[in-house]
Amino acid sequence: MINYSQEKQRVFLVALQLKSDKAEDTLDALQELASLATTLGFKVIGQKIQSRSTPDSKSYIGAGKLQEIKDIVGRKKIDLVLFDHELSPNQGKYIESTLDCMVWDRTQVILEIFASHARTPESRDQVELAQLKYMLPRLVGLWAHLDREKGGISASRGTGEKQINIDRKLIRTRITRLEKSLKRIARERSVQSKKRSSCFQIGVVGYTNAGKTSLINRLTGSELLEQDKLFATLESATRILPTDTKPDLLVSDTVGFIRNLPHNLIASFRSTLSVVMDADLLMHVVDASSPNIEQHIETTKNVLREIGAEKIPRLLVFNKMDRLEEEMDRMILMKTYADSVAVSALEPEKVELLKESLIEHFSQMFVRDCTILPYSKGELLSRFYQLGTVEELEYTEDGIHITHATTRVNKNILNELLKA
Repeated sequence: MINYSQEKQRVFLVALQLKSDKAEDTLDALQELASLATTLGFKVIGQKIQSRSTPDSKSYIGAGKLQEIKDIVGRKKIDLVLFDHELSPNQGKYIESTLDCMVWDRTQVILEIFASHARTPESRDQVELAQLKYMLPRLVGLWAHLDREKGGISASRGTGEKQINIDRKLIRTRITRLEKSLKRIARERSVQSKKRSSCFQIGVVGYTNAGKTSLINRLTGSELLEQDKLFATLESATRILPTDTKPDLLVSDTVGFIRNLPHNLIASFRSTLSVVMDADLLMHVVDASSPNIEQHIETTKNVLREIGAEKIPRLLVFNKMDRLEEEMDRMILMKTYADSVAVSALEPEKVELLKESLIEHFSQMFVRDCTILPYSKGELLSRFYQLGTVEELEYTEDGIHITHATTRVNKNILNELLKA
């Protein structure tokens, strides 16, 4: 077990580069793993990249390279070895026994970060569910020491095997309970979403630490927690974008994405990501100062595809433009992504331009109409203001002539109210 004491744990990073992989991509991924380790408070001592045509089914990186790492572990007093890939249960067990040192794969590192950052009961349940699903196939070997103490496995099942079966049953029971709890939360979210159906909804998505929360705070005047670290935001939060138009524009923050995001984690956070599924527009925020812009964009697209949100309209927003010192770099970026918006959360005038772009997008979805509201239903006048923008009122003998702009959904709502 990792000891989270004041003394930083010493970790060593390992990556496998296949023939189909680009060297720079492997280095970028390893650098990202180092950032993940730092987020957990670990001290990165060194790293090793092994080139192979295919992963070794037993040792993953090959017996010779594994022996080299074992020597490093002993010489540099390494507490934990991190692999930048997901290891199979058998590989993890073999590597750990060979190195005589704790071994985590990339999935386990990400799960640990999520667990340490989860603040609400919902996010804690979501992380626990993903952790249990990851742990379930890896129980074999955890209790092998009990059989060794008994003198080996006898004809009947050993003590270790019995304990594994007990643990499997407990984990599966807990998984079922967590899934039921999260389904209930999903139903509650669905009810809330229906209540918001008269509003335009903007889901803010993007790579972790792209500055999504900072932009939402500047756009809405909110004070959501801002932290310059990976996966600072795990819970969704919705705020109103102040405008002079109706219906309201709701902006929702979401968990950040990262390459090779564990599938169990995406599945567990499906209720939180429902704000993405319900959005009328996705504001895809990208860190303009990152050297891996293209990869970050593709990673976000892949996750959106996995949750079934790839067809929702997207507005590409490059944040942190203030960090690009060269004007030429800015020009190339804007030319490459011509339909994007360039901003910095630190520059109010740029944030205001982004706000105008969002309003302009939704203004194209408005339907303009003229409705005669009978005086007998005058109490419905407030609903026209709530569900759209009232442009002109004229009081005549036959009723109130209302010139207004609203969405097609809200127009149908108003028509039903008038018929009642």
